[in-house]
Amino acid sequence: MRSPVQQYLESIVEQCSGTEGEVASYIPELAQTDPDRFALALATVDGHVYTLGEAETCFSIQSISKPFTYALALADRGFQGVAEKVDVEPSGEAFNEISLASDTGRPPNPMINAGAITAASLIAGENTESRFARVLDWLSGFAGRDLEVDEKVYTSELTTAHRNRAIAHMLREFNILHGDPEEQLDLYVRQCAVSVNTRDLAVMAATLANGGVQPVTQRRMLEPAYVERVLSVMATCGMYDAAGDWISAVGMPAKSGVSGGIIAVLPGQVGLAVFSPRLDAHGTSARGVQVCERMSNDMDMHLMHVGRMSTTAVRSRYPLSQVSPRRSRPEADQAVLDAHAERSMVYELHGDLLFAGAENAVRAVVDDTPELVILDVRKVDDIADVAQDTLRGLRAALREADAEMAVVDPQRVLPDPDAGTDQASPYFDDLDSAVRWAEAEVLRRHGRQPTDEQTLVNEHPLLRDLSSSARRVVDSYMEEVHFSADEVVLEVGEQFSGVHLIVEGAVIATVQDRSGGTVRLVTMNPGTSFGELALGTDGVQDTTVRAISDLAVLRLSAEAIEEITAEHPLVALQMWRAMARDAYRVAERALRAGATFG
Repeated sequence: MRSPVQQYLESIVEQCSGTEGEVASYIPELAQTDPDRFALALATVDGHVYTLGEAETCFSIQSISKPFTYALALADRGFQGVAEKVDVEPSGEAFNEISLASDTGRPPNPMINAGAITAASLIAGENTESRFARVLDWLSGFAGRDLEVDEKVYTSELTTAHRNRAIAHMLREFNILHGDPEEQLDLYVRQCAVSVNTRDLAVMAATLANGGVQPVTQRRMLEPAYVERVLSVMATCGMYDAAGDWISAVGMPAKSGVSGGIIAVLPGQVGLAVFSPRLDAHGTSARGVQVCERMSNDMDMHLMHVGRMSTTAVRSRYPLSQVSPRRSRPEADQAVLDAHAERSMVYELHGDLLFAGAENAVRAVVDDTPELVILDVRKVDDIADVAQDTLRGLRAALREADAEMAVVDPQRVLPDPDAGTDQASPYFDDLDSAVRWAEAEVLRRHGRQPTDEQTLVNEHPLLRDLSSSARRVVDSYMEEVHFSADEVVLEVGEQFSGVHLIVEGAVIATVQDRSGGTVRLVTMNPGTSFGELALGTDGVQDTTVRAISDLAVLRLSAEAIEEITAEHPLVALQMWRAMARDAYRVAERALRAGATFG
């Protein structure tokens, strides 16, 4: 079954196929890039990555390295040590602007080149080589794999870095940089030439979204306080002179690079990366901006969207076979359920669902590939539009795979736009009703051909396991008894009155709880029996059995059982064996269910 999230990403790419812009030409090696290359990756904070296009194809990280190097400087020097050298104010200027504070000489922020060169100079190490080794290890830790430098890009960029060289020397003039400015420039250019792919960038962004913990390796890369600072600076300064437009339209902390990459971070939910080399007037991927804007609008990814959510939306998931049985079925039908119920799954969701929560639920279903799904949203308070669309996409994907989804939703927090049509999903107010639907659907898909009531009765173990001669004796003692709907058949506390085989209709067995309320234990249909369990409770009925429709039963009374035992001992032996075998089967199933939920 294909994930609806993957299908959505594919549709977005088809709709955002812009060809505006040109590749960066001021770095000779970048000027040779195929302008129509494209990749998209979406990484969740629990480590799942969706990819599209050339997501494994590498390119130089360029300015997307800036927030990560800034993070390492914070980890090395602390807030105060970094703030003495570089500010956190938006400049409103292009990425390569020669812009320093007139009084302190500090660059406005670490996202423009002047600030990024300064941040790189703050990395601890004995020399340039050791400092860059730490930078490379740092970026590799965020990506979750060993990264390397693209030497061709490094050489090409260093050879043409005249403006950045001027910035470095001016920073040295103001004592913002110390030592040889050429060495500091070399460190900065090398970090920009680190080779990454789009999947790497999505995971790096997801690490920031995950509070500094790499979602795949679970390695803590950065302390939460520093993550907050990095994301804040990305939100206000990461897109340079287009930062205001970006945060208003897209609403996620982001960083772009002139090789054509963009990362965006939705804290607590996802990291997003796009690669498309054609750049707009701000030096940012034109198609990347288009994709990010569309995804933000469609998927409620704007940072200012208010909502409580849990990234682990699936509170519990379990197969139908682990639901405590509340129906007694003919043995052959029960065998069908035992054989196929593992492929019918219940998913209990909770919290306020935004995209990440819905994606988490959808991925759980896709991984399980069930044929029947019960989506229990009783503990969900609110579902964003994008989450509703994602869950409806799940329903469509299930139906394409010849599967089906039912919803337990008494409050209708997940409305069905197809309600009242033949495309509507089955909706239920309680889980038990949904389980009954699923069991009936399993029997319809995998069960035997419909049988008449008499065949069901004949297949009951009490009769089926008797020899023909013993069966004739037992049949002669059985009497057919009728009850009206809602009539009490057996009352709790009364003495054992016999074994009742249901021929037509259904009954419900109930007990009272400590508060005096009625608790339903099991529903019984044609081909099942009741009353015999009193033999195991000193002959006293411990449940109330009530007809829920007009009822016909074959009753083998207590007196008849005593007479068979006295007059036909060999028949009685077969009869008691059959009853004991059936009682063991029922008890064993109840014990399995109790072990599951105990």
